[in-house]
Amino acid sequence: MNTYANRWYVVPEVWLMLFLLSSAVVGSLLLVATAVRHGDALPSPVPHAVASPLPPSTAVRPSDDATP
Repeated sequence: MNTYANRWYVVPEVWLMLFLLSSAVVGSLLLVATAVRHGDALPSPVPHAVASPLPPSTAVRPSDDATP
């Protein structure tokens, strides 16, 4: 029996696969930990504000008299 064929740890590609798989697992766990640590609140002074790409339906005039 060929004992060299049974030594999987000699092949460099096996170490590359193990490294890539372990880094993907660690990266996904770090992403989950970061998502759990941060809240879902919007940083807005308006309560119950909903983020929207559309402009507001009514334009608000500035309170400063110097602006036209």
